[in-house]
Amino acid sequence: MPAEMPPALFLQLESSQPREWLVGWVVAALLAIAWIATSLIRARSRLRLERTLQEDAITGREESSFPLLEPIASASIRRIRVERERQLRLADRLGEIERVLRATPIAVIALDHLQRVVSANPAAERLLGFDERTARGRLLQESVRQPGLNRAVSKAFGGDGRMTGELHLDLDPPLEVQVSCEPLHTDGQPPGLVLSLVDVTRMRRLESMRSEFAANVSHELRTPITNIKGYVETMLQVDVTDPAQSRRFLEIVHRNTVRLSGIVEDILTLAFLEEPEAKQTLVKLPLDAEEVVRQVIEDLGSVASAKKMTLIANADISMRILGNRSLVEQALANLISNAIKYSSEGTSIDVCVSSEDGFIRLAVADSGPGISPKHLPRIFERFYRVDKARARTQGGTGLGLAIVKHIATIHGGKVEVTSRIGEGSRFSLLLPATSAMVDSNPERVQKQTY
Repeated sequence: MPAEMPPALFLQLESSQPREWLVGWVVAALLAIAWIATSLIRARSRLRLERTLQEDAITGREESSFPLLEPIASASIRRIRVERERQLRLADRLGEIERVLRATPIAVIALDHLQRVVSANPAAERLLGFDERTARGRLLQESVRQPGLNRAVSKAFGGDGRMTGELHLDLDPPLEVQVSCEPLHTDGQPPGLVLSLVDVTRMRRLESMRSEFAANVSHELRTPITNIKGYVETMLQVDVTDPAQSRRFLEIVHRNTVRLSGIVEDILTLAFLEEPEAKQTLVKLPLDAEEVVRQVIEDLGSVASAKKMTLIANADISMRILGNRSLVEQALANLISNAIKYSSEGTSIDVCVSSEDGFIRLAVADSGPGISPKHLPRIFERFYRVDKARARTQGGTGLGLAIVKHIATIHGGKVEVTSRIGEGSRFSLLLPATSAMVDSNPERVQKQTY
């Protein structure tokens, strides 16, 4: 013990040192425990936050709290959620655009600045005949070998990227297309090109047919109108006293009036058959095929007799057609009337009725001069004539076969023709049979001569 320190004070200091040491250890232990607990809590919060960032933004599951990380966690989750929602909206939008492009009938091709195919929709694949997966990344000129289209694309790239016009594509069959080019901007890249192609072949064909029809109608109407006007003016301006001459003039006027009326009636019939609602509103009933043939032949019997021609009908009385009686009779009458007009005197015309694949075939065969193969593809067009001079002389309107084709189409049927020069022609009208049609029996076929 130091000499200067009192004994009592020394004992007091000696007894307080273990107490301070113990307190220090306790404080240190508490601090360690707090640090360990904080680390555990922080680690647990970190794990929960990681799990939330990885899963919750997708599944939508939320954790209640993140001790010691709450401000950072909340801000991170909010930012992640906002970004995920933006990405989902963008993905939905892109998916919608892709579905629209795949469903649209307009051919769309995206090209980069080097004219390489970036993407193409199915309409473009069908129109141009290439595979989008194979063409992707390749030059358009390598995938689509159409000089006109390639020149149009090069012209668009050489300008401001915009170009419109019409092109002829040398395909099978050939096509007329409306082409449009627009620039395609991509971040960090020179502008590419969006190429759209619209098939206008049918539209141009219809426009051509409409123009040709108008010209043909004008031409067909002009002749009888001019004749009627000329002879009526002659009778009004010239004092015709000869009854025979007056009668001849009136007969000419009457003949041209009948021709004019026939053209108008045929045009009105075609207009009715071409109406979109005609097929739905047309009244169709089961018809006895043999009865229809007999009625038409009786109506035209006097015309055939005038040329000493024989009409022979072969029909099974069990065959029934599902159709409109007046239209079916008109179509058959047009075929038989044409056969009478263009066949020689003293010949015969066969009208045969048979069934095949759910259809009733009404075939009219003559022994006339026949039709050249080059005319057969167009024989059912309006105003198309194989021999124009002869057809007009015999009073035809040029619309009879077109009406036959439209009548067959509106019934869900079709027309066919076979012919050989010098051996005659065979026109067939195929119309749907009724479901209740009795199977054909050869013993029930009736052959009648008129």
